[in-house]
Amino acid sequence: MSGIYTLQDLQVRNLTELYALRGTLQRLLATTIPGSSACRDTLQSLAAVDRMIRLRTPGCHPR
Repeated sequence: MSGIYTLQDLQVRNLTELYALRGTLQRLLATTIPGSSACRDTLQSLAAVDRMIRLRTPGCHPR
């Protein structure tokens, strides 16, 4: 993966795309070395995707 997904990057994606991206990031995370910069970047992107999913899901309140 190159770069980190931000909330601004994710605003144009719908829920279906966000769920697909989350799956991709989870698979990528499984291939990274724990503690590496790739691992940290993937975790940061995953957190942004999860937050955007919460923001887009009716009845779900972000923390």
